[in-house]
Amino acid sequence: MHLTLSNRKRFLLGTHHKVEPQHLQRYVAEFHYRLNRRTLEANLFQRLVRACLTTNTVIYKELIALPDQA
Repeated sequence: MHLTLSNRKRFLLGTHHKVEPQHLQRYVAEFHYRLNRRTLEANLFQRLVRACLTTNTVIYKELIALPDQA
């Protein structure tokens, strides 16, 4: 548990540099997504293509909106 929390802190400070409180839940969700899929590298390209084809486009207004407004 301590290792996961430490890695999350490093991820937030190293990847995003400045963490906005309004988007904290999104940052944590991204960390958990990456953590849960770190061992699935064998079919990474196929999963990436599938994700690109099946997700909706996010416009800037949606990206900067507060999570409960999206």
